[in-house]
Amino acid sequence: MMIEDPAGGRTPYAALASVGVTPWTSHAEMQDVSFELQGRELMSLRTMQAWNVLRSTRRRLLVDLLMYDLGEEEPSAVDEGSVSCGAGVPPVWAGRLLDELIRFDR
Repeated sequence: MMIEDPAGGRTPYAALASVGVTPWTSHAEMQDVSFELQGRELMSLRTMQAWNVLRSTRRRLLVDLLMYDLGEEEPSAVDEGSVSCGAGVPPVWAGRLLDELIRFDR
């Protein structure tokens, strides 16, 4: 689940919401967002900066990582079998996190 940090200000996704950009917008679709912004006369410094952040894979991953909710489990509530000690299979939440972070590159 993606959440916005209320203390973090407006996200690039919020700046581009008027043209339908969400965390689930594909990477290919993100490349064409500037045309939509220009076509609707919504290209401003703020929307251009937001688009520049989200069209870069590395910067978008960082934005998504900072918005990602790891779940409602408390660290003490996680059983010892799901915590990785650096070797073997990663915990289930890490797999879900990676799936969410790379979803737009498919």
